Amino acid sequence: MISWFMEQTLLLSLVCVTLLISHRFLLSKIGAHYTYSLWLVVPLLPLADVVQTLLPQYFNWLSPNQTLGVIQQYYVQATDTASMSSSWFKLLYLPYLYAAVVLVLVVNLVSDSIHLQQLTRRAKPFVIESGKLNVFIHPNIESPMLVGLIAPQILVPNSFTLLDSHQQDAIIQHELYHYQRGDLWANILAYSLTIMFWFNPLMWCAYRRFRQDQELSCDAQVTANMETDSKIAYSKALLAYSQHAPLSMLHTHYGDKTILKERILQMKKQHGKNTLVLMGVTLLLSVSALTLNQQAQAGDNQSQTQAKADGIYPTTRIEPVYPIGAAKEGMNGYVQLSFDINPAGKVSNVMVIKSSPAGVFDDSAVTALEQWQYQTSANGMKGAQVQLDFVIHQPDASVERIQVR
Repeated sequence: MISWFMEQTLLLSLVCVTLLISHRFLLSKIGAHYTYSLWLVVPLLPLADVVQTLLPQYFNWLSPNQTLGVIQQYYVQATDTASMSSSWFKLLYLPYLYAAVVLVLVVNLVSDSIHLQQLTRRAKPFVIESGKLNVFIHPNIESPMLVGLIAPQILVPNSFTLLDSHQQDAIIQHELYHYQRGDLWANILAYSLTIMFWFNPLMWCAYRRFRQDQELSCDAQVTANMETDSKIAYSKALLAYSQHAPLSMLHTHYGDKTILKERILQMKKQHGKNTLVLMGVTLLLSVSALTLNQQAQAGDNQSQTQAKADGIYPTTRIEPVYPIGAAKEGMNGYVQLSFDINPAGKVSNVMVIKSSPAGVFDDSAVTALEQWQYQTSANGMKGAQVQLDFVIHQPDASVERIQVR
């Protein structure tokens, strides 16, 4: 599980950095709608990896011309720092720390939900033609917002009554577009992914930029057919609600002074939106996510990819514990094992075929392999083989190596 998180963190970091660095260029060249749609690749990356793991037989076309590997080979790595402070890692026990932070973030989400429910209960109906949603007015909010996953409604502040009818209609249409596009659910998905990878600061930066692009995209939709005077009036409404409200996961934030200038300038650079093109972009991103995950797995270990092509690969792989004594002495080595896999994917009859140095890494390798879970199959497999390479530094010349062909 830890190795999966690390692999996905590297991929997500690469994608987020690319989108954040190229954001201004993308916004100027392809517009707010398509720039916003590009963020879809972020949740598609881990989803693509899960789908490939569960249904590998449907994705062999992503890795053609693979030859069948004789033996699977995996690396078990340890650093000098880890070997000197292994006892500290046991005390900290990272899974508990990870779960504690996730719990805090989930509690924050629940607290936000309770607060919004209290707001909606105290809000009063506001008579305005809005189409599909009811509009309510509340004295304790500073900006119009869309709230409610199950029963959506639009909340507006008391100052909303001071705007002219055209400005009111434009703001309502802005929030309605959030609703029609399902942005509240998209926000929950984005925040859930951010919770999963909370330890990666790039995910938080990407989440904030995603939410800002969401507002830019709605602005582009509402002002696409506006005359200049109407755009000026809409800009004044943005200015009126430019308070910096906290970024909430469960409602939209119409007023945001951090991107006020960007939103006004973007209205001068309208780009068209084509539904078919957006669908094409989505399809392209899906294929790209599948390919990127496939390449990452292939780059991590060639023999592992060959095993996947044959349909014999672990869906759950427990990393062996690097023996403390071997780590302190800087010892490298390998263990070659044979084992059986039953139809349910369980491992049994683990036996050491060969190891070097003899007996040093054997117990750790056997204990880990017995906990692996392989893909389910009709008949299972007898006599499967795997090689676990224990590596701190580059392998010494004195350590015997098995060449996998």
